[in-house]
Amino acid sequence: MRLILIFLLIVNLAFSDDDYKDYKESFHVPRDLSYLHLTKEQKDKFKKILREYRVVLKSLHEKEESIEKELKRLFLQDSFDKRAFMKKNINVKNKIAKTEAEFFAKVHIILTKKQRKKFIKYIEEWEIE
Repeated sequence: MRLILIFLLIVNLAFSDDDYKDYKESFHVPRDLSYLHLTKEQKDKFKKILREYRVVLKSLHEKEESIEKELKRLFLQDSFDKRAFMKKNINVKNKIAKTEAEFFAKVHIILTKKQRKKFIKYIEEWEIE
């Protein structure tokens, strides 16, 4: 019985796939840039861009929250002002799009062509929600 178990274990190990590389490549922590293999200079530039981006994001989220409150207030009025609602909503969406474009333009400059190909696989996690 032991020989059969040992035999099955050996056969299993012999025919098993080496999936570790595939697993390592498929496992990704959000906003982790280690897969890009950045140089020290690139890391420093990216950190600076991220610091600026976080400040702008915080400001945008605060504006979004205040506009959301304003939109709720507009909705609770007796007559709904569709133009005011759209104006405020479009204004925030434009600021978000502008911020994303500026961020991606700065990132694009510091990454090599090969790194950009890797970066676009996870570009959605850098978009503003």
